Amino acid sequence: MSNINVDLVENLAVKALIRDRAKFPADFKLKICEDDEMYLFSLSNVTDDSDRALVRYYSLGRSILDAVKQVVDWHFGSFENVQSFLDFACGYGRFTRFLIQEMPPDKIWASDIYANAVKFQTEYFGVNGIVSTGKPENYLIDRKFDCILANSFFSHMPERTFTNWLQNLYDLLTPNGILMFSVHGESLLPSHVEMPATGILFSADSESQSLDKEEYGTTYVNEEFVREIVTRISGGKAFVHRIKKGICRFQDLYVVTNQLNQEFSSLKFSHHPGGYVDVAALTTKGNLYLEGWAFDVNWEGRIEVVQVLVNGEIVQSCEPFYDRPDVAEYFKKDAALQSGWRCYLPKDAVSTADVILIKAINNYGGEWIIESCSVKSLLDGRLSQSLLGSTHTKLNLVETLLAAAKIEQEQTQNNLMFTETQLQETQNQLLRTQKQLQDTQSELISVQTQLEHTQHRLANVKKEQERSHNRVLAMESSKFWQLRTAWFKVRRAFGLAGE
Repeated sequence: MSNINVDLVENLAVKALIRDRAKFPADFKLKICEDDEMYLFSLSNVTDDSDRALVRYYSLGRSILDAVKQVVDWHFGSFENVQSFLDFACGYGRFTRFLIQEMPPDKIWASDIYANAVKFQTEYFGVNGIVSTGKPENYLIDRKFDCILANSFFSHMPERTFTNWLQNLYDLLTPNGILMFSVHGESLLPSHVEMPATGILFSADSESQSLDKEEYGTTYVNEEFVREIVTRISGGKAFVHRIKKGICRFQDLYVVTNQLNQEFSSLKFSHHPGGYVDVAALTTKGNLYLEGWAFDVNWEGRIEVVQVLVNGEIVQSCEPFYDRPDVAEYFKKDAALQSGWRCYLPKDAVSTADVILIKAINNYGGEWIIESCSVKSLLDGRLSQSLLGSTHTKLNLVETLLAAAKIEQEQTQNNLMFTETQLQETQNQLLRTQKQLQDTQSELISVQTQLEHTQHRLANVKKEQERSHNRVLAMESSKFWQLRTAWFKVRRAFGLAGE
């Protein structure tokens, strides 16, 4: 296997990133070849901070996968339906290490002009390898591919080879295949530079330290140029679609296919959000104060939340809430104005030895890792001036506001405790009243029972009285009683006493 740099398995910042962004973190291939120009380029953009270079390297690889996956899902349904994938100008696997978590390595072909890069990928990732050539006419492949990606390749090609390389890759497509390639769009041109009438501008300058810059420089093209080339190489058969800044919100992504399974309008492509930490500092009481911005460039997009994770656990969340005119000016969008966020972590939730991961999540579910590093590294790199004055002055203000908020919180808690006491007394009184009510109800039931018994006896007496009355009436109406009555009348007539 090619030489590799330091083993990254125990790098805490990288582990935090991969745990959050890889589909299968336990199986993720971390190692980076020491010759990897993409990593070396990331490293050249930071000062004595390899962790930040690593985070940028892996984050961009994942971002490229997110873009490719959206197109693959739109055209094929999923990676499961892709039988062959050619990663052309693949480099040392910044993207491939994420791709092999989506589809089997034996269905992936890695192709690059650097034989060492192809060797590294075939040995470490287990993919197929094709060593490329400097001239398109010498790139002879005897098979076709369902999906071809040429990321950040045509953004370096001069006009004399641009068309021929695009022809080569187009000819390698299966009937239902798709070709994706990225370019520097016209919008990336410096403001003082105009695009030529040809629609392509080449400059002999690039990040490569070994390739001939006359053959591999920096190229800018407009959409008219690309469409004209695609029409020419396909004989007018191919369909082409441009996704503005579809790769890492920077390079334009073009999709070419001979068979349009559904309209391009159904490809609801979304970009990942963006963000930055402007200020990270410890307050005088040892708490961690963070300040930055987060913005989403998608149509009707917004930042749902900025999350702060410490050692893999979410300890704080916030949303953008205050104006950042500088961000709105940079993106040239009014929607970016309210992009500022602030976050405060108490000292018992974080220490300088911890690993902190800060990410922005948009309403499409897209995520972007703003930072993944040790707290110490973040503090060392972000002791800067903030919008409201010096960091020290601002932190004093924050401490004052937090102290006032703490007093208010304590007062609220005291009021809450008093209210809870009153509530408990009311509940006790209610229990006593309920007990009295139960006793009264028991007495009432007893009285009702006695009343029912009395009413029952009274009814029986009444019935007996009625029976006696009926017997008397029956006796008085009998002949015996009539003779008896007549007899007593005679006795009274003769002055005889009693009946």
